[in-house]
Amino acid sequence: MPAIFRVDQAATFSMVMFLSSAPKMQFGTQQQDTTKDGIPKWEVQVVASFTQFGRTENEILKVGVVSHGDPAAAIGGMPQPIELVGFRVGVTPAEKRTDRNGNERIMGGTAWYQADEIRSTSAVPTSRKAATAAQEG
Repeated sequence: MPAIFRVDQAATFSMVMFLSSAPKMQFGTQQQDTTKDGIPKWEVQVVASFTQFGRTENEILKVGVVSHGDPAAAIGGMPQPIELVGFRVGVTPAEKRTDRNGNERIMGGTAWYQADEIRSTSAVPTSRKAATAAQEG
């Protein structure tokens, strides 16, 4: 069974709003994590709205993005509606592990999120030149 699933954002969420972006740090260090190819990893936090049992629910998702620069730079870093391009969900399988005290514990069984990039869906210009062009439009 596949462990990674592609998500149709428009069919799943009524809205996805960018909140923040920060370097993803290597576990236990203050160094930014990278892929095997040396590309930096980022953690983008978004709020996703969806309907469940007839009610609107909102959840904050931490979405991993691989990019040479801050993925929020292209959208100006401010809260706004976005598209998670290439959005996918993975599931870490649950497994039994023994901790250092000899106790058996169930680990995993959690979802994680990734996207290829984030893209603004609002009409907010990202530069003075774009703002001028939009006004003259």
